[in-house]
Amino acid sequence: MLKSMTGFSRTEERTGLGTFALEISSVNHRNQEISVRLPREISHLEPMIQQKLRSSSRRGKIQARVDISWDSAVRASRIESEVLKGYAQEMQDIRDQLGLKGEVDLELLLTLPGAVSSQETDSNELEGVLRDAVGTILDRGIEEWDSMRAKEGKHLQEAILGSMIQFRNVTGVIEGKWSTARDKALGSLRERVSQVLGANGPAVDESRIAQEIVLLSDKWDITEEIARSSSHVDKFLGLVHNDEVSGKTLDFLLQEMNREINTIASKVQDPEVRWAAVEAKGLLESIREQVQNVE
Repeated sequence: MLKSMTGFSRTEERTGLGTFALEISSVNHRNQEISVRLPREISHLEPMIQQKLRSSSRRGKIQARVDISWDSAVRASRIESEVLKGYAQEMQDIRDQLGLKGEVDLELLLTLPGAVSSQETDSNELEGVLRDAVGTILDRGIEEWDSMRAKEGKHLQEAILGSMIQFRNVTGVIEGKWSTARDKALGSLRERVSQVLGANGPAVDESRIAQEIVLLSDKWDITEEIARSSSHVDKFLGLVHNDEVSGKTLDFLLQEMNREINTIASKVQDPEVRWAAVEAKGLLESIREQVQNVE
C-alpha cells in the first residue's frame, strides 16, 4: 500500500504540569527535511523528536511543533537574590566608571539570565515527567499523522492504478495499430529500396533488398519499444502493491516509460499511432503528478 507524504495531526496530553499540544504536518519533498519548534523548557528534547520522526518516514518536508500551557504551580518563580545582587553591583560599577547618574533599574535586571528561576523546572523529577509527557504525545501524534498519510496513500494508489490501466490499454492500441501500419510501412520501404537500388545499377536479388530493409527498419520499427513498455507496466503494477516501494522508484519507472513513448512517437509516421502516443504521454504525466506525493 502506498503512503502519501502529505499529512497532519494535532494531539493534546493533560498532565500534572499542564497541557501539552503537538502538531505534525508534512508535504511532499524530494528528500527528508524535518524541522521542530519547541518551548525553551523542552528544547533539549529536540534530538529525540527528530529521531522518532525520521524513523517514521522516508521522505517529505515535516514540521512538528509543541506548545505547553503550564499550570500556575509550575510557573511559580523565585528571584535569585545573589545573582540579582551581582548584576546590580556590576551595573553600578559601570555607571560609576562612565560617570552616569541615576539608580539601577531592578526590573531590567530581572530579565537577565539566572535572575529568576523555577525550582520545579530544574529538578530531576520534573525532567523525567517532561520527557514522558513529550514521548507519549509524540507517539500518539505520529500514529495519527501516519494514519492520515496511509488514507491519502490509498486514494493515490487508486488514482495511479486507474491511470496506469488506461495507459496499458493505450499501448495495446498502439501495438494493434502498429501491426497494420508496419505492413504498410514495410511495403513502402521495400518499394523505395527497390527503386533506389534499381536506379543505380542492374536489378538486384531479393536477398539484397531484404538486407537493406533490415538495416533501415531499425529507424522506424517500434516492436522493441512496445515490448519494453509492456514490461515496465507489469513491473510498475507489481511495485504499487509492495509496502516497501518508494515514490522515487515509481518515478524512475515512469521516466523509462515516457522515454519509450517518445521514441515511438518519433519513429512512427502513422497518424493514429502518433495520436495514441500523445494520449499515452498525457496519462504518464498525470500518473507522475500523483507519484510526486508518494513517500
